[in-house]
Amino acid sequence: MQMSGGRARAGGARGGRDTYHAGLTTEAVVDAAVELSRETGLTVWSLRDLAQKLGVAPSVIYHHVGGREALNHLVAGRVMALVGLPTQVMPWRQWFREALFPIRPVLRTYPGTARWVLLHGPVLADLAPVIDSGIASLRRDGFGQEAAIAYAALVNTAMMMIAGADDRILYEGDAPRDQASLIRGIEGVSAHSEGISQVTRDLLVQFTGTPEEIAAAQDHYYRFVLERLMDGLELRLRSGETG
Repeated sequence: MQMSGGRARAGGARGGRDTYHAGLTTEAVVDAAVELSRETGLTVWSLRDLAQKLGVAPSVIYHHVGGREALNHLVAGRVMALVGLPTQVMPWRQWFREALFPIRPVLRTYPGTARWVLLHGPVLADLAPVIDSGIASLRRDGFGQEAAIAYAALVNTAMMMIAGADDRILYEGDAPRDQASLIRGIEGVSAHSEGISQVTRDLLVQFTGTPEEIAAAQDHYYRFVLERLMDGLELRLRSGETG
Protein backbone atom coordinates (compact mmCIF):
# COMPACT_ATOMS: atom_id res chain seq x y z
CA MET A 1 0.00 0.00 0.00
CA GLN A 2 2.83 2.40 0.78
CA MET A 3 4.37 1.79 -2.64
CA SER A 4 1.03 2.50 -4.34
CA GLY A 5 0.63 5.71 -2.37
CA GLY A 6 4.20 6.71 -3.18
CA ARG A 7 3.52 6.33 -6.88
CA ALA A 8 0.40 8.41 -6.64
CA ARG A 9 2.24 11.20 -4.81
CA ALA A 10 5.07 11.08 -7.39
CA GLY A 11 2.54 11.42 -10.19
CA GLY A 12 0.92 14.36 -8.41
CA ALA A 13 4.29 16.07 -7.96
CA ARG A 14 4.72 15.93 -11.72
CA GLY A 15 1.43 17.59 -12.47
CA GLY A 16 -0.61 14.40 -12.60
CA ARG A 17 1.58 12.53 -15.07
CA ASP A 18 1.49 8.76 -14.84
CA THR A 19 5.21 7.99 -14.66
CA TYR A 20 4.68 4.36 -15.56
CA HIS A 21 2.35 5.03 -18.51
CA ALA A 22 1.29 1.45 -19.07
CA GLY A 23 -0.47 2.37 -22.33
CA LEU A 24 2.57 3.98 -23.94
CA THR A 25 4.15 2.01 -26.81
CA THR A 26 7.54 2.09 -28.51
CA GLU A 27 5.80 3.22 -31.69
CA ALA A 28 4.26 6.19 -29.91
CA VAL A 29 7.67 7.16 -28.51
CA VAL A 30 9.22 7.01 -31.98
CA ASP A 31 6.29 8.98 -33.43
CA ALA A 32 6.97 11.77 -30.96
CA ALA A 33 10.73 11.63 -31.59
CA VAL A 34 10.17 11.88 -35.35
CA GLU A 35 7.93 14.89 -34.84
CA LEU A 36 10.53 16.60 -32.63
CA SER A 37 13.16 15.91 -35.28
CA ARG A 38 10.96 17.62 -37.84
CA GLU A 39 10.41 20.60 -35.56
CA THR A 40 13.94 21.15 -34.27
CA GLY A 41 16.35 18.64 -35.84
CA LEU A 42 17.44 15.16 -34.79
CA THR A 43 20.44 16.36 -32.77
CA VAL A 44 18.72 19.29 -31.04
CA TRP A 45 16.08 17.76 -28.82
CA SER A 46 16.89 15.91 -25.60
CA LEU A 47 15.31 12.92 -23.90
CA ARG A 48 13.88 15.37 -21.40
CA ASP A 49 12.22 17.27 -24.27
CA LEU A 50 10.78 14.03 -25.60
CA ALA A 51 9.56 12.96 -22.19
CA GLN A 52 7.87 16.32 -21.70
CA LYS A 53 6.15 16.01 -25.08
CA LEU A 54 4.82 12.59 -24.10
CA GLY A 55 3.94 13.64 -20.55
CA VAL A 56 6.14 11.00 -18.91
CA ALA A 57 9.38 10.78 -16.98
CA PRO A 58 12.64 10.26 -18.95
CA SER A 59 12.97 6.82 -17.34
CA VAL A 60 9.85 5.74 -19.25
CA ILE A 61 11.64 6.53 -22.53
CA TYR A 62 14.54 4.29 -21.49
CA HIS A 63 12.10 1.55 -20.58
CA HIS A 64 10.42 1.57 -23.99
CA VAL A 65 13.37 2.34 -26.27
CA GLY A 66 16.65 2.01 -24.42
CA GLY A 67 18.30 5.41 -24.72
CA ARG A 68 19.15 8.22 -27.12
CA GLU A 69 21.29 6.25 -29.59
CA ALA A 70 18.58 3.62 -29.94
CA LEU A 71 16.07 6.41 -30.56
CA ASN A 72 18.28 8.00 -33.22
CA HIS A 73 18.42 4.61 -34.92
CA LEU A 74 14.65 4.23 -34.89
CA VAL A 75 13.99 7.81 -36.02
CA ALA A 76 16.46 7.53 -38.91
CA GLY A 77 14.91 4.25 -39.99
CA ARG A 78 11.42 5.75 -39.89
CA VAL A 79 12.49 8.79 -41.94
CA MET A 80 14.34 6.68 -44.52
CA ALA A 81 11.22 4.54 -44.93
CA LEU A 82 9.34 7.67 -46.07
CA VAL A 83 11.52 7.95 -49.17
CA GLY A 84 10.48 4.78 -50.97
CA LEU A 85 14.02 3.77 -51.88
CA PRO A 86 14.47 1.36 -54.81
CA THR A 87 15.09 -2.33 -54.15
CA GLN A 88 15.09 -3.53 -57.75
CA VAL A 89 18.14 -3.97 -59.99
CA MET A 90 18.10 -1.54 -62.92
CA PRO A 91 20.51 0.53 -65.05
CA TRP A 92 22.87 2.05 -62.54
CA ARG A 93 22.27 5.74 -63.30
CA GLN A 94 18.53 5.21 -63.15
CA TRP A 95 18.92 3.48 -59.78
CA PHE A 96 20.85 6.39 -58.25
CA ARG A 97 18.46 8.95 -59.68
CA GLU A 98 15.51 7.08 -58.16
CA ALA A 99 17.33 6.75 -54.84
CA LEU A 100 19.14 10.04 -54.36
CA PHE A 101 16.92 12.63 -56.01
CA PRO A 102 13.77 11.91 -53.93
CA ILE A 103 15.77 11.47 -50.72
CA ARG A 104 16.80 15.10 -50.44
CA PRO A 105 13.39 16.74 -49.78
CA VAL A 106 12.51 14.06 -47.23
CA LEU A 107 15.76 14.30 -45.25
CA ARG A 108 15.71 18.11 -45.39
CA THR A 109 12.37 17.94 -43.59
CA TYR A 110 14.12 16.20 -40.67
CA PRO A 111 17.42 18.11 -40.19
CA GLY A 112 20.29 16.07 -38.78
CA THR A 113 19.04 12.75 -40.15
CA ALA A 114 21.32 12.86 -43.20
CA ARG A 115 24.42 13.24 -41.02
CA TRP A 116 23.32 10.33 -38.84
CA VAL A 117 22.74 8.16 -41.92
CA LEU A 118 26.11 9.22 -43.32
CA LEU A 119 27.82 7.99 -40.16
CA HIS A 120 25.66 4.95 -39.35
CA GLY A 121 23.58 4.08 -42.44
CA PRO A 122 24.60 0.44 -42.96
CA VAL A 123 23.41 -0.48 -39.45
CA LEU A 124 19.80 0.11 -40.53
CA ALA A 125 18.61 -3.40 -41.31
CA ASP A 126 15.79 -2.14 -43.54
CA LEU A 127 18.38 -0.60 -45.85
CA ALA A 128 19.95 -3.96 -46.69
CA PRO A 129 17.68 -4.63 -49.72
CA VAL A 130 18.32 -1.08 -50.93
CA ILE A 131 22.09 -1.42 -50.66
CA ASP A 132 21.98 -4.87 -52.25
CA SER A 133 20.05 -3.59 -55.27
CA GLY A 134 22.30 -0.57 -55.67
CA ILE A 135 25.47 -2.65 -55.63
CA ALA A 136 23.88 -5.24 -57.92
CA SER A 137 22.90 -2.50 -60.39
CA LEU A 138 26.49 -1.29 -60.52
CA ARG A 139 27.87 -4.79 -60.93
CA ARG A 140 25.28 -5.55 -63.62
CA ASP A 141 26.62 -2.67 -65.71
CA GLY A 142 30.28 -3.62 -65.33
CA PHE A 143 31.69 -1.91 -62.23
CA GLY A 144 32.94 -5.22 -60.83
CA GLN A 145 35.05 -4.81 -57.70
CA GLU A 146 34.62 -1.03 -57.83
CA ALA A 147 30.87 -1.31 -57.33
CA ALA A 148 31.10 -0.74 -53.58
CA ILE A 149 33.37 2.29 -53.81
CA ALA A 150 31.22 3.81 -56.58
CA TYR A 151 28.13 3.26 -54.44
CA ALA A 152 29.78 4.88 -51.42
CA ALA A 153 31.04 7.84 -53.46
CA LEU A 154 27.57 8.67 -54.72
CA VAL A 155 25.62 8.03 -51.52
CA ASN A 156 28.15 9.74 -49.26
CA THR A 157 28.31 12.78 -51.52
CA ALA A 158 24.52 13.07 -51.43
CA MET A 159 24.41 12.70 -47.64
CA MET A 160 27.21 15.23 -47.13
CA MET A 161 25.47 17.79 -49.31
CA ILE A 162 22.19 17.38 -47.43
CA ALA A 163 23.98 17.43 -44.06
CA GLY A 164 25.84 20.58 -45.04
CA ALA A 165 22.57 22.31 -45.89
CA ASP A 166 21.13 21.11 -42.56
CA ASP A 167 24.08 22.62 -40.71
CA ARG A 168 23.12 26.06 -42.00
CA ILE A 169 19.82 25.59 -40.15
CA LEU A 170 21.09 23.83 -37.04
CA TYR A 171 24.10 26.12 -36.53
CA GLU A 172 22.83 29.33 -38.12
CA GLY A 173 24.63 31.44 -35.50
CA ASP A 174 27.98 30.38 -36.97
CA ALA A 175 27.23 31.57 -40.51
CA PRO A 176 25.17 34.11 -42.47
CA ARG A 177 21.45 33.36 -42.29
CA ASP A 178 21.06 33.40 -46.08
CA GLN A 179 22.97 33.77 -49.32
CA ALA A 180 22.14 37.46 -49.60
CA SER A 181 23.86 38.06 -46.26
CA LEU A 182 26.82 35.96 -47.41
CA ILE A 183 27.13 38.00 -50.62
CA ARG A 184 27.08 41.26 -48.68
CA GLY A 185 29.73 39.90 -46.35
CA ILE A 186 32.19 39.07 -49.14
CA GLU A 187 31.63 42.14 -51.34
CA GLY A 188 34.82 43.75 -50.11
CA VAL A 189 36.86 40.63 -50.83
CA SER A 190 35.28 39.97 -54.24
CA ALA A 191 36.25 43.44 -55.43
CA HIS A 192 39.89 42.33 -55.33
CA SER A 193 39.45 38.72 -56.45
CA GLU A 194 38.25 37.69 -59.89
CA GLY A 195 37.66 34.13 -58.68
CA ILE A 196 35.47 35.17 -55.74
CA SER A 197 33.73 37.71 -57.93
CA GLN A 198 32.79 35.00 -60.45
CA VAL A 199 31.63 32.62 -57.70
CA THR A 200 29.38 35.40 -56.40
CA ARG A 201 28.12 36.38 -59.85
CA ASP A 202 27.60 32.92 -61.37
CA LEU A 203 26.80 30.78 -58.33
CA LEU A 204 25.79 32.52 -55.13
CA VAL A 205 23.26 34.86 -56.73
CA GLN A 206 21.31 31.79 -57.86
CA PHE A 207 20.47 31.14 -54.23
CA THR A 208 18.72 34.47 -53.69
CA GLY A 209 15.16 35.48 -54.49
CA THR A 210 11.86 34.00 -53.42
CA PRO A 211 11.77 30.85 -51.29
CA GLU A 212 10.61 28.92 -54.35
CA GLU A 213 13.50 30.23 -56.45
CA ILE A 214 16.02 29.40 -53.73
CA ALA A 215 14.60 25.88 -53.30
CA ALA A 216 14.79 25.29 -57.07
CA ALA A 217 18.40 26.52 -57.19
CA GLN A 218 19.39 24.28 -54.28
CA ASP A 219 17.81 21.25 -55.93
CA HIS A 220 19.50 22.07 -59.25
CA TYR A 221 22.89 22.34 -57.56
CA TYR A 222 22.37 19.02 -55.73
CA ARG A 223 21.43 17.21 -58.94
CA PHE A 224 24.21 18.89 -60.90
CA VAL A 225 26.90 17.61 -58.52
CA LEU A 226 25.53 14.06 -58.52
CA GLU A 227 25.10 13.96 -62.30
CA ARG A 228 28.67 15.18 -62.87
CA LEU A 229 29.94 12.55 -60.44
CA MET A 230 28.00 9.93 -62.39
CA ASP A 231 29.51 11.31 -65.62
CA GLY A 232 32.97 10.69 -64.19
CA LEU A 233 32.09 7.17 -63.09
CA GLU A 234 30.62 6.44 -66.52
CA LEU A 235 33.79 7.62 -68.26
CA ARG A 236 35.80 5.35 -65.98
CA LEU A 237 33.44 2.47 -66.78
CA ARG A 238 33.80 3.04 -70.54
CA SER A 239 37.57 3.20 -70.26
CA GLY A 240 37.61 -0.35 -68.87
CA GLU A 241 39.44 0.73 -65.69
CA THR A 242 36.80 -0.57 -63.30
CA GLY A 243 38.16 -4.11 -63.34
